[in-house]
Amino acid sequence: MTIDLRGIGDAVRRAASERGATVAALARQALIHEVGPQPVAVTATVSTEQAPFEPVVKLTLRLRHADAEALILAAGALGLSYGEYVAKLVHGTPLPAPSGERRADRAALLPSTDQVAAVATDLRAFIRLLAKLDTRGMEPYRERMRSLDADIRRHIDLASKLIAGAD
Repeated sequence: MTIDLRGIGDAVRRAASERGATVAALARQALIHEVGPQPVAVTATVSTEQAPFEPVVKLTLRLRHADAEALILAAGALGLSYGEYVAKLVHGTPLPAPSGERRADRAALLPSTDQVAAVATDLRAFIRLLAKLDTRGMEPYRERMRSLDADIRRHIDLASKLIAGAD
């Protein structure tokens, strides 16, 4: 939309500058004052996950210089693009730990996961040994050991994904 200011352009620009706003923002404020606030129709569904082939749109933000620098530094520290960072803020999604911290966590998790995998191997051998015993009283122990084995396998699967970087 274009508005012909018919000679009041300098006064409008000055008024906008005095308020620390753009001419467009001043015009919106004047129009809202004239017509009153109107409900905004929300057409997008709020989702915390992006569909695999959902189109991405470009959005331009006007920020104070210090705020723009803060956004750039915060997104970079987390290993996120500006869009990913803003989207997480909009959706109230928890922000990930800084990328350097995540790398350190992955490095620390690797030896621990190796140890758990070794315990899992021993546990499976113990379960096989229990299966060979023909004592009915051992069945509750066998079931607990099988359940523990399944829990350990799930843990190793999750830890492996995290170590590989598949957040």
